[in-house]
Amino acid sequence: MMTVDREAIERAKEHFGRILEEQLERVERLKNEPDWIDYSTLKPIVIGFAGGDGIGPVIAKEARRVMEFMLRDEIKDGRVEMRDIEGLTIENRAKVGKAVPDDVLEQIKKCHVLLKGPTTTPKKGDPWPNIESANVALRRYLDLFANVRPVKVPSEGIDWTFFRENTEGAYILGSKGLDVTDDLSIDFKAITEQGSERIIRMAFDYAKKTGANRLTVVTKANIIKRTDGRFLKVAEWPRSTRRSSGTTGSWT
Repeated sequence: MMTVDREAIERAKEHFGRILEEQLERVERLKNEPDWIDYSTLKPIVIGFAGGDGIGPVIAKEARRVMEFMLRDEIKDGRVEMRDIEGLTIENRAKVGKAVPDDVLEQIKKCHVLLKGPTTTPKKGDPWPNIESANVALRRYLDLFANVRPVKVPSEGIDWTFFRENTEGAYILGSKGLDVTDDLSIDFKAITEQGSERIIRMAFDYAKKTGANRLTVVTKANIIKRTDGRFLKVAEWPRSTRRSSGTTGSWT
């Protein structure tokens, strides 16, 4: 007769319960989040440069040199200030056992813009402890929900801008999975109404400002019906024309 490990199920229930509490608290924070920063009103705009590790410091140094040239008038007039942020190296992160050390995070929070070099994410066989990706941690700590990637290939008629949600889906719970038993592992995915609305609204606002006449929402709602389904439901408000590749339309 087949037996079920009831103790493993209870442990999994407790684990899932803690995740639900965290996410419901996050929903309340999203409901009360302040308006987005109007950078035109800031003086100075503080730009931080975090070199990271490997080739990162070289890249960051050259990026700063270029930006100092491009923004020389703004820097002279006190409209822009640049700061170097040290300590986001794999050696320092491994030493304190954190994806982003507390003192480094506090420096970053004092900046309005951050240019970050590559950072090492340890993998199996590396000499480093299994700490979380600095990129993923920064997205969560700073609520960096929009990954905006323009792609242009003029010869192919391609002029696209991708808006990828960074803080929900599997990203927000990627490190919260559970080995229920030696034979079963479970990971989690979370989608909120508020998180969906802000990334979709940002994409539509961008389309309106740039004159783009088409926006496509890509999901797996046909398979992942609750989480991706919620995202698609938000994207369809107000209802727009459905296409096989996603949803096209416009918000007001």
